[in-house]
Amino acid sequence: MTKDRLLTKIFSSGLQAISVQVLGAFFFYFVSVYLSKNDFGIISWTNAVSIFITTVLGFGLEQVVVRRVAASRQSDWAASAFFIHSIAGFLITFLFLLLLNNIMGTKAGLYKHLPWFFLAQGLVFIGIPLKQFLNAKEKFTPYGVISIISNVAKIIAAWLLLRGGNLHINTVLIVLICAAAFDFAGLLIYLLAKTSFNLKFRFKAYKKLIKESAGQYISVIFDISLSRMDWILLGIMASSSILADYSFAYRAYELARLPMLIMAPIILPRFARLFAGSGNTGIEYQKLIGSFNVVELFFAALIPLILNILWAPVVSIITNGKYGNSNSSQFLILSLCIPLQFFINLLWSISFAGKKYKSVSTITVACAITNVCLNLILITKFNGLGAAIAFFTTSLLQAFLYYRLVRRQIMPISIRPILIFTAEAIAIYFVVTRLGVHFLFQLAIAIVLYLLITLLTKQVTRQHIINFKNLLNK
Repeated sequence: MTKDRLLTKIFSSGLQAISVQVLGAFFFYFVSVYLSKNDFGIISWTNAVSIFITTVLGFGLEQVVVRRVAASRQSDWAASAFFIHSIAGFLITFLFLLLLNNIMGTKAGLYKHLPWFFLAQGLVFIGIPLKQFLNAKEKFTPYGVISIISNVAKIIAAWLLLRGGNLHINTVLIVLICAAAFDFAGLLIYLLAKTSFNLKFRFKAYKKLIKESAGQYISVIFDISLSRMDWILLGIMASSSILADYSFAYRAYELARLPMLIMAPIILPRFARLFAGSGNTGIEYQKLIGSFNVVELFFAALIPLILNILWAPVVSIITNGKYGNSNSSQFLILSLCIPLQFFINLLWSISFAGKKYKSVSTITVACAITNVCLNLILITKFNGLGAAIAFFTTSLLQAFLYYRLVRRQIMPISIRPILIFTAEAIAIYFVVTRLGVHFLFQLAIAIVLYLLITLLTKQVTRQHIINFKNLLNK
């Protein structure tokens, strides 16, 4: 792959990630400032439940489809099968939720909003097969453009509603449904007009796909519980305002992982092709992956260092004091998971491409059960802070188990970079935040110290960067 082509793919993947994560987060942050904490907590809870339901409906097909389509042009049918599967699951579930809501009547309470938030999330869900078809082909730009248009429109609509005094839960819901419908329609029209995608459904092939994904279905369900079960339990065990604080901090944590989300769809097809050809890695690839690990974790540890220095003063200003100091401890703990998640994503990509489905499932189930148990214990004592501690502890366990799997069954990989870079970032944070200077001076000092220590100790070298680029060029 030429340098220009690689940069194009990174830009295209980044465009998609920015449109979904940055603009999407900006919309929710805009809404969070002007809605009450109780209303924003309701939105967060219903959104979390809707995501959990659609994950259950997906049956673990998402990554299997990406791997199949990326590995062979003869497997394009997999995306079509997943698409039909998604539509059927979405329609049945939406009708069931409407019926259940009607039966509950005035007793529905918090649940009365669930069918309509599920409608918005369901439209996103049925667009996933279409998006993953493009991702597997490494065509990231079309969805990036479509998503940018819809997310910018969402922000403009929210601003207009605010100006007119009509920004509340119901109008936010209408905006979300319209944006999701636009995304889906745009994707479907593009795929049918510009790609080889078709709606032909092969039942026998679909059964084969279901059989292949069944081995990791349970793990996919448990996997989503790692990122949303804390929201769901907080909404049930605590209050909507407590969930609002936590979900605000959690969305910032998710946004901070943006570089990982840009790289993930780029490295997975490469690993899939690598393991499809030989089933294992040679010395050359091990060096490239090792350097990728070093460079990626260098930036991964720098991100929480910067964000924690800025969090309380900047967020308090932006939200007029509603958030910032009230959830700074929660964000601090969640941000410690950022380097862990970068490391986990690399290890998971290697494991998934190496077809270690059973082991991946076992790890996911074990971590999800641990996460739920810790949440049940810690939320009752510490509310949102307890949920953050539970997530951090589970991330540590997940990183350790994936590291052991990759090291024992696939290839050697060093744990040293994540330990060194994270320790440096933590030490520098506690040093600079105790200086009696403006937070912007603290930020500048922290960045300079981090870079100096890294360069002087040669933790990142020119060869690491060259190998990093070479892996992406494969």
